[in-house]
Parts: sequence; C-alpha cells; structure tokens
Amino acid sequence: MRMRLIAVLMILLGSMRLCAQGNADPYVKEADKYYEQMAYARAAELYRTATELGAVNEHVTKRLADCSMRLGDTVEAERWYAVVVKFLNREPKDLYNYAEALKSNGRYAEAEEWMDRYLALMNPEGGEQRSNLTGFAKKFTMDQQRFVVKPTAINTPYADMAAAWLGPGRVVFSSSRREPGIIKRWAAWNGQPFLDLFTANVTADGNLASPEPLAGSVNTRYHEGPATASASGDVLWFTRNNYYKGRAHRSQQGISRLGIYKARSNGNGFGEEEQFLYNNSEVSIAHPALSPSGRKLYFVSDMPGGFGGTDIYVCEDQGGQWSEPRNLGPAINTPYNEEFPYVAADGVLYFSSNGHPGLGGMDIFMANKGSDGEIAGALNLGAPINSPKDDMAFIIDAANKRGYFTSNRPGGAGDDDIYSFEMLAPLQERYFCSGMVIDDEYETAVPDAEVLLLDPEGKELEHTRTDAHGEFTFSVKRSSAYRLVAKMKGRYDGEQHVSTEGIERQLIITRDIHLVPDAGVLLRGVVRKEKDAGFIAGAKVTVVNLASFHNDVYIAGEGGDFSMRLQTNEDFEVLIEHPGYFSMSIPITTVGMKQGVFDLGTQKPIVLDPIVLDQPIALKYIRWSKGSTQLDPQARGELDQLADRLNVNPGVSIEIGVHSDARGDAAEQAQVTQLRADAIAAYLRTRGVLKDRVRARGFGSSRLLNHCAPGVQCSEEEHAVNRRNEYIVTSVQP
Repeated sequence: MRMRLIAVLMILLGSMRLCAQGNADPYVKEADKYYEQMAYARAAELYRTATELGAVNEHVTKRLADCSMRLGDTVEAERWYAVVVKFLNREPKDLYNYAEALKSNGRYAEAEEWMDRYLALMNPEGGEQRSNLTGFAKKFTMDQQRFVVKPTAINTPYADMAAAWLGPGRVVFSSSRREPGIIKRWAAWNGQPFLDLFTANVTADGNLASPEPLAGSVNTRYHEGPATASASGDVLWFTRNNYYKGRAHRSQQGISRLGIYKARSNGNGFGEEEQFLYNNSEVSIAHPALSPSGRKLYFVSDMPGGFGGTDIYVCEDQGGQWSEPRNLGPAINTPYNEEFPYVAADGVLYFSSNGHPGLGGMDIFMANKGSDGEIAGALNLGAPINSPKDDMAFIIDAANKRGYFTSNRPGGAGDDDIYSFEMLAPLQERYFCSGMVIDDEYETAVPDAEVLLLDPEGKELEHTRTDAHGEFTFSVKRSSAYRLVAKMKGRYDGEQHVSTEGIERQLIITRDIHLVPDAGVLLRGVVRKEKDAGFIAGAKVTVVNLASFHNDVYIAGEGGDFSMRLQTNEDFEVLIEHPGYFSMSIPITTVGMKQGVFDLGTQKPIVLDPIVLDQPIALKYIRWSKGSTQLDPQARGELDQLADRLNVNPGVSIEIGVHSDARGDAAEQAQVTQLRADAIAAYLRTRGVLKDRVRARGFGSSRLLNHCAPGVQCSEEEHAVNRRNEYIVTSVQP
C-alpha cells in the first residue's frame, strides 16, 4: 500500500459503466478526473483501458506511468516511462522519472544512462556531469554485515508499516489488515483498505507478536497512522485524515488532507482526541515524531514555502503552546519528498527521502547535530536497511542496537512490511570520490592506470589502480580539497580537482580524468575560489594568440579544471571570467617550448575574487610619511595590480577611500587624506584607468573602526587600525 501519506485522497469510489465502447476519449476524460482527485488506482485502471482502445499517446502514457509510480508498481512504471521517453516532445523530467523507475527495479546501469542524459539536458554548458548510480549502488551495498535484518511475525498480505515505541516492550503501528467484525472502507488513492492503528509486543529476540487493534476511540473509518508516543507511553500523537468530532474537513478541491491529532491513555485505551494547532484543510500535516524530551514535535507537510514535495518541520513546546513550524532547511529537505522523521535517544534524526542520493525509491537517512547544535547533512544508511524499493519509518532503541523499519522489498508477506534489525557496528560517515580514466585519443576507458589522491599541497594521501572498466574510487572527508592525478605511459598526466563542500548532499562525487598524448604543448589550470577549499565550475577561459588574434574558449569543469592545446613559439593572453567575480588576465608564452605541460597556476595563482558592492577592499602596501602625499615603489606596485584588475574589468567603477587616525586637527586630516586619495586616483589614470571610473575621497578621522576617538588614550597599534587605504566597488556595468 503506497501510503506516502501526504495529500492522500480519502474518498469512496464507486464503479462507473462508460457508454462509449471502442472510443478511448470517455475513458481518458474520466481517468483525468480521478487523477486530479488523487484516486490513482481507479485512474490507472481507466488509462489502461484507454491504451487497449488505442490511446497510447503522450498524455495517457505519462499519466499511467505516474500513477504506477505513486502506487508503488515500479515495474509497470518502468514499462510506461520507456514509452514516454520515445516521444519527440518529451521533457527532461521524463528522463529523470524513467531513470528513477529503473533504479527502483535495481537496474542501475540503465538508470545511470538515462540519468546522465537528463543531466546533459539540464546542464548543456555546465561541463561533463555523471550521475554515477552504479558506483553509488556498489559503494552503499558493501557493508551489509553491519545489520541483521529480518521480517517480523506480524506482517500480513496487507500494508503493515511505521512501528513506533509505545512504552517499554510495545509498539504501535499502522495496518490495513482485515479484522473480524470490522467493516473496511477502501481508499481512492490505491484501492486498498484504510489504515488503522494496532499494537504489538516486542519479544526477547526483537520480533513482534500479539498484534491487536489500538484500544479506544482513535481508529475511525478513515486513515490512522503513523503515530508517535511520549516516553511514558500515555500520550499518543497520530496522523489521521482531517476528521474530527464526527466531521470530515475537505479542501476547496474536495480533498481530505491529513492532520495530526493527540490522544491520551484512559481506562479504555486512547481517547479524548485533540487537534494539532497547525492542522489545515488546505495542506497536509502528518508523520508526527516527538523528541525524547517531548519538547519538540517533528512532522511532515506540503505547506507553501518549503523546498518542494513534502518537507520536515519542527515545533518547540513554549510552555504549553507550540512554536511556529520551522523548516529543517536544505541540509535535510529537497525538492522531492522527505517523510517519516524519528529522533533517537541520542538526538540523531532519522528520516526517509527520495530526494537525496539513494538506492531507489525512498531511502532511510540519518543526520547528526553539528557543532552549532543544528541538524547537519544526511547520511544514507546503505544496505541492507535500504534497497531499490521503498524503505522508511526507521526507529531504534535507546541502546542503539535494535529497532524496526518498513519496506515493500520483494520477499515479504505482501505490500509494506515491518522488518526488525540488529545493528552490529556503528554507522559512520562515508563519502567517496570516484570516476573513470579515459584515453581521449581512442575515447576508451583505461584499465590498470595509476591514480593518485593528493592534498592541496601535493602530498600523496592514497593511490590505486583503475579496475577492468577504467574506474577508481577514493574515500574522502567533508569540506576538503583534493587533486586527482592519473598516469599512463605515452600520455601527459591527467588532473582533476575536487572540493567536498556540500558532499553531504551527494555522498559520492564523480570526476573523470582525461589523458591526452604527450606531444606538443598542453595548457592546463584550475580556477579557485578566494579563501576556501572550493573551485569555480563554469568559468570561461579564453586563450588569445597575440600574433593572429585567434582565440579558443574553454569552460572549466566541475572541479574548476581546464586544459587545451597551444601552438609552440607563440605569445598568448589568457582571460578568465565568471559572472559575479573579478576577471583576470595572464600573459604566457610558448617561445622555445616544443613539448610539455604549461601549468597556468605556476605562472600566477588563478584565484577569482567575488565582486561585492560597497564592501571595503584593503590596499595593504600603501604607507604615507607624515603629511606626505607621495607614493613609494611598494605602493605603486600594489596600484599597478589594481589598475590591471580594472583594465581587465572595464565595467567596474570604484571609490578610493583614505582614512586617518583621530590624532591632530580633524580639518587638516581631512584635507591631507583627500590629497592622498587624489594621488591614488591620478596614478591609476597613468596606468590607463579612465577618470570617470574612479572617485577619490579623503575621510580624515570621520570613520573610525574602534574606540580611539579624539582624547582617548590608545596604543600605536590601535591608532594604526584607523589609518587605512581601501577601495569599494560602486557599480558594475555589463
């Protein structure tokens, strides 16, 4: 039962006999109506009838594929997406969906092919990108001995899902099983019985036994579950359709959204239901999860303002009143669906997502708290917890040893099943850099090539050799920079750079290394960001031959890398540009050079500084003698660099600012600093900078940076802080 539980439509659907026979249009029209009402089971049935009558068009096949995916029938979804991607006017998202269906069926190599096609369409000028789904699957199915996973004894052919602790030795879970004497209603979403809440006992070996309906008044004719309980087990928060005090509340479109309700234990089970403060008939609020202290309530919602799909939110108890919901942010939430949050005794957040990199369908992730106390990036739990199918609703005991999760993987009793697990080894952050070594001359992968992993200073950290497919893998750390070097006889060494900033989102970074024959001159370099471990992807590198004025253009790859062939015995100018950064120009020559690699970074560090309006940039080497307005050689050298920057960036205008400390006459200081600012501007003009691009201002002591005002005793070092020369960017013209 595919209860992804956000915006599930809870309507009873009757059957309808369509009069038109042999004409697909009435079936399509009726199916569209059910599809818009989220009655996907009935819609899929009608769309299939339409295809049997000849309506195998883009609209019908795409809708049928989407219905199948929502219903958890990934085999059927793959079948129909394979038709969708053959249409001439297919959309990039169709390729993505086909890849996801293939991945959910464990067909990673084919999924990677289609995902790479999708990435190529989405980033036509962004350099080479690979999804590396096969590499991901390989790496995250390696350590299966960390867990022992078994199906529990309470599973049935119906949906059994989302176990939650209900005091010591018990769980509460959701199930659509049929109980004697209970009249079942059927959900329009998937044509399956509605869910109710049940309880079960935890056995000594971690199994579940003695399932029975939750006592009390919580279960109704609509969906109930998932749920969460207080530490003592006497207060239950649970998901239900917006049905309260005998009345169903629907949205303006007639959809019964989900809400969260609270029930208390009494002598007859759980009752005295109360609505959660933020229930809303126009959006779904679901999947409650109390923190161990009971002071925070996590939940899932599709409310406006999120990142897309369903996001995880948290409210804090403020003395009996819940705070405004706070989105957990992009480290957790994606444009797709995040669901089933659970906070363990040690504060680790577990949740399910189909937006983070996974093995297929929904995968289970964990997120630790960072040094600031906020929940940090997500880590995929890997196999055997995760599989190509949907895996979700993970819980673990206070000892971090045993727990349960839900999956619809093959081999279960049917539909969603609850699995127990025992964790034998602690979970660890695992991040990888992988790729392929490619011989550009023959466009083939290179097996048994030597590959080195180096730190930014060139120290070797690890080395390996490519496998039979030319692939390599290294373990890497977060927020670090690396250089990859591949070696092969008869080829120049290949290089790629890697920054692992934000790797929490990807888990695996892919960098292919290309090798070219070791003949002629090869220019290469890497474009770096200022003051951090990152590189600038997509920078435009233009190489101009100063004799012929012929130019070649290259777009830097994901690691900021670029390379190209150069003619020998020629002079060149290399211009490096990227929107939002100061461009830079570097002269080079191959005169006297017949063969070899010209590494541009050895000529001049290729570091692009961001352009930020109205932010002071210090001129560090300008020093003034007392009362003087003369520039010494060191000052002129620094201004030569500024002039070069301005000449390479003709659209940038600046303001020169000269400041003094608070000692002496303020009017005289203002006059002297103005003369000094004018001297700087005049010098820039001698270096080709147009007058109207530079404004000169002497501020005297009017803009002190510290407490050293007139009459205040300060050290020479404190006064020196206020004596400064700087410039700001005032405008940037295209």
